[in-house]
Amino acid sequence: MKIYRNKTLGSTLLVAGTQIGAGMLALPLTTGVTGFFWSTVLFLICFLFMLTSLFYLLEANLMTTKVNANLISMVKERLGPFGQLVAWLSFLLLLYAVAAAYLSGGGSLIAEVLSAGWKTDVSPNVGVFLFLIVFGLIVVFGTRAVDVINRLCMFGLAGSFLLLLVFVTPHVRWDHFRGGDPRYIWAAVPVVILSFTSHIIVPSLRTYLSGDVHKLRTSLFWGSLIPLFFYLVWEALIIGMLPLTGEYGLESIGAAAHPVSGLTEALNYFLHVSWIATLVGLFSFFALVTSFFGVALSLYDFLADGFHIKKTIGGRFLLLVMMFAPPLLFAFFYPKGFLLAIGYAGVFVAILYGILPVLMVWKGRYVEKKQEQFKVWGGKFLMLIMLVGSLFVIFFQIAATRGWLPSLS
Repeated sequence: MKIYRNKTLGSTLLVAGTQIGAGMLALPLTTGVTGFFWSTVLFLICFLFMLTSLFYLLEANLMTTKVNANLISMVKERLGPFGQLVAWLSFLLLLYAVAAAYLSGGGSLIAEVLSAGWKTDVSPNVGVFLFLIVFGLIVVFGTRAVDVINRLCMFGLAGSFLLLLVFVTPHVRWDHFRGGDPRYIWAAVPVVILSFTSHIIVPSLRTYLSGDVHKLRTSLFWGSLIPLFFYLVWEALIIGMLPLTGEYGLESIGAAAHPVSGLTEALNYFLHVSWIATLVGLFSFFALVTSFFGVALSLYDFLADGFHIKKTIGGRFLLLVMMFAPPLLFAFFYPKGFLLAIGYAGVFVAILYGILPVLMVWKGRYVEKKQEQFKVWGGKFLMLIMLVGSLFVIFFQIAATRGWLPSLS
């Protein structure tokens, strides 16, 4: 079979591509100060947790009679109207939180570029507004353009990452891999959880692979393993280039008002090779734009469907306001919004893809006595671990925000 016709390979790449996004930028900013060893431990635990939740969602999806049922429909069928309301609100807040993070991060990068080009300070809020005007309007009024620009950005993302691997490695200092403060690891959990999220495409993969359980399991496993590799390499590069402490250390960057642009500033300071910092900036920008397109399109369709808004000129304008007014206000009034929004997005992921799939499977298995061709191992014990783990994810974010846990913000 020709490789481009291999649906399992294509599905694997879809899972990987959905996971790898702007959350990748937040990983070294939140976990770098813990040191490479503890970061790796956290990545492995979150990888296993989210992979298990993917399998639970797959089992729940195979229980439903509608082949292409989305998460909202699945929850309504298995958990009723209240479960549907929880899923609907959590999904909307997840999309808003991630959109706010991307606006904040993209805006700070644009402001940094304009400041360097015009030799004057440009407010990050100006950058946020420009990012929204350019890329937000493309999503609402130019759907075809999204595909073209997204493909170009994906090539840019892959190319800049490969160049970083080749040219940054000589600048890595191996003594940076020693040390770290594991106290910060708990506050980083929601961010890492978000970075391993690709659950939204499970229903589509079931249709694409004609319900073949073996192919679905293979795609979900390898599609999650690829991001784990990318995250570990990215983490190693950033930790290897930057010290943990100091004015331009990882601790200071993570606590900065605009950590994404602060990362490129720190690299400029330490490496004295401006084009490497520019390369990191390009990689960050491409990661933000490609992720923003996916989130914005999902939010656009979700609001149009949920509120029954027709996509006329007036409807598109109304959708534009509903899509971007909440995240825009958040990005304007919370200067540290990137990491905060990414963290709270992890909370909604824990509800949507940690708690709800387990509850759906529990009801299907033990209440409705459904017999499916696929069942996640571990029985009730593993399901309870997943529920408790999801509650801990939520607690860690709330505790970090309230100051109960050591955090960089």
